[in-house]
Amino acid sequence: MIRFFFILSALIFGAMIFQLFLPPILLLGGSAVLFVPIVYFYGCLSLPFALMLGLTFFTGLLQDLIQVPQIKGHIGFPLGTSILIYLVPGLVMHGLKPLFQKHLLGTHYLLALFSAVLTPSILLAQYAIISFERGGFYFRDVIAWRIIGPGIISLFVAPCVFFVLTPLSHTLGYKPGLFFET
Repeated sequence: MIRFFFILSALIFGAMIFQLFLPPILLLGGSAVLFVPIVYFYGCLSLPFALMLGLTFFTGLLQDLIQVPQIKGHIGFPLGTSILIYLVPGLVMHGLKPLFQKHLLGTHYLLALFSAVLTPSILLAQYAIISFERGGFYFRDVIAWRIIGPGIISLFVAPCVFFVLTPLSHTLGYKPGLFFET
């Protein structure tokens, strides 16, 4: 279980760097391909609560540290805010852990799609905080595409990522059980 936690942390770090170099999808209004929320949501489904909180802290802090240099002259929001932004949908996904533990292919597919639906909530919360700090809420079609577009892309990417991470967890000897963690 601890090995799988560290593997997920390394995958989140690698996905964070990888998605910085991916070009935006122009057909969806310049939307980004986001792998980090998908890997994070898989961790929320598979890990026990304490390790899920650790993964939330790591993912949110890493997100803040990577975003701070991109905003020139003005920090968008205080360091540590993304931890709270990731916590809420992470708790929702962790609440669905009993469904995940049934090890049914269709259930895993539906949970992957649900994680794709939750992906825009993270972007919407970040945009709301930045807009609140700047004192103005400007919502245009480009902004809508950059919030909703990654969710649309995640609908196709999330099942693939889930179906890769499940055999990886079994290879590492971690199979989340319904009544106890192994």
